[in-house]
Amino acid sequence: MIFTDFSLGRYEDGVLTVTLTPPTPIGGWTIRFMAQRHFGGLSGYAVKYTASGLDGMSGITITNSGLGIFNIQLNSSDMSGLPFGNYATGSERLDSGQRTDLTQGFWSLNPSTAP
Repeated sequence: MIFTDFSLGRYEDGVLTVTLTPPTPIGGWTIRFMAQRHFGGLSGYAVKYTASGLDGMSGITITNSGLGIFNIQLNSSDMSGLPFGNYATGSERLDSGQRTDLTQGFWSLNPSTAP
């Protein structure tokens, strides 16, 4: 499992690039990313999905399926209205019979420097 910590300001968008180690083919996988107040929650503030054939329409784009590299698009609206602080994040494979944690970490939501 990969541990990922990152921060964004309240009005900032960003892209989190995940590279699985060791390189793992992920073509055809359904992957979910979720930001929650704490690990183990049943619902999330920011939830992104991808599945084979969806071309990242739901926030995750596989950029190299053979090496296990994918991008998660994080938008300022994903955490709009939430208090500043740390939120637990994780991505996992959700295919039938293959539920596997891929990443865990924290998203630090900070005050923005934008006006």
